[in-house]
Amino acid sequence: MKPHSLAVDSMRAFNADAVSRQCSNIRQRALITLITLVAILLVFFSNTALHADEARARAAMADPENPLVAVFTSKGAFYIELYTRSAPRNVARFIALVSGDYDFPGTELKSRYYDQSSFHTVVPGRTLRAGNPALNRFGLQPASIRAEIDGAALGLDTRPLFSSSAEVDPSLAIANREDFEREILAPLYLVEGINTAQALRNQSEQMMQRLQQMSVLDVLENLGHRYSLALGTQPITQGTVALMTTTPGETGVELVISLLPSPWLDGRVTPIGNVVDGMSVIGEIGSIEVNPRRNAELGTTIYSMRIL
Repeated sequence: MKPHSLAVDSMRAFNADAVSRQCSNIRQRALITLITLVAILLVFFSNTALHADEARARAAMADPENPLVAVFTSKGAFYIELYTRSAPRNVARFIALVSGDYDFPGTELKSRYYDQSSFHTVVPGRTLRAGNPALNRFGLQPASIRAEIDGAALGLDTRPLFSSSAEVDPSLAIANREDFEREILAPLYLVEGINTAQALRNQSEQMMQRLQQMSVLDVLENLGHRYSLALGTQPITQGTVALMTTTPGETGVELVISLLPSPWLDGRVTPIGNVVDGMSVIGEIGSIEVNPRRNAELGTTIYSMRIL
């Protein structure tokens, strides 16, 4: 082979190799660029989805001036609008507990009370509960404060104890004679100062008349619940967030979230807000029974709560 031809062939081979390497580099750079672009888009749309939840929550709020709380759990996030007008003191304390600004009695420890707790009690399809002080990991015991419930706004004063067919109002959950004696008769006798069998015999007719005139509000007040006017308390319905009572008339820090209209809770708990976005998450949390004495490990974890 002539030297000239050999040189030409070598140059062609070299050029072919160079072109091949260049094409390979271009393909690698294109692949890296594509992967980077996909990653950026995933992050973008992930962040967009997160912001969209908050946007939907704000759009669903009854009053945009109310505080909005984000609750991040092991099942997903949901958002609560707080009712500052209907429960101002209880909402203010709840915000302090969420923010880590609450002064716990007997300790200087500051803690975001609900973070890293769980929904320790779930009655499937009915209620979720979280924040029981007995289960707090630091043993923190917030003080109880007065309940804020407007019994008149709930219509409790217009609901008679007995219906026209002599049935007890179902919201009182009186299932048998023992319930009736414990929840209605005993508190009534105590209020009326009847403490002997003779006194009851002497006033039996008056007591029968009193029972016929009583409202649901009267029954609950006899049990110790106390009510305020002009708060505009709303009935417990699907998505209502309320604070459980420690004793009648006093609220603690344990939350209850209702999964359906719950008239049996009206007048007994203090509503502080409503879930405005994320009810599908609430439904998932509320689909499995959880009892802290039997299967606490099934409780959904609350990673954190934040005031937005």
